Amino acid sequence: MEIFTQVLGYLAAICIPLAFLPQTIKLIKTRKTSGLSIFSYSVYQLGGLTFLIFGILRNDIPMITCQSITAFLNFIIISNIFRKQKPQIKEVTNA
Repeated sequence: MEIFTQVLGYLAAICIPLAFLPQTIKLIKTRKTSGLSIFSYSVYQLGGLTFLIFGILRNDIPMITCQSITAFLNFIIISNIFRKQKPQIKEVTNA
C-alpha cells in the first residue's frame, strides 16, 4: 500500500503543475492578462504556499515538489497580472 500511496502522490505532483503550464506559457507568449483574476490566483497561491509548508513539515517530497513548481508558475502569472493591469484611478473634476 505504501508504494501505491507514493505513486499517487507523484502523479498528483505531476498533474497539478501541468495544469498551470498552458496558462503560463500562453501568458508569456501573448503578454495578455485580461480576463485573469488577481484575486483567484492570489488565493490559490496562498493555499499552495500553505500546502508547501505542510509538505515540508511532513517531509512529503511529492507535495513539496508539486507545490514548489506550482508556486513558481503561479508567481509568474501573478507578477504579469500586476505589471499589465494598471489600477483604475478616476480623475476628480471640480464642477
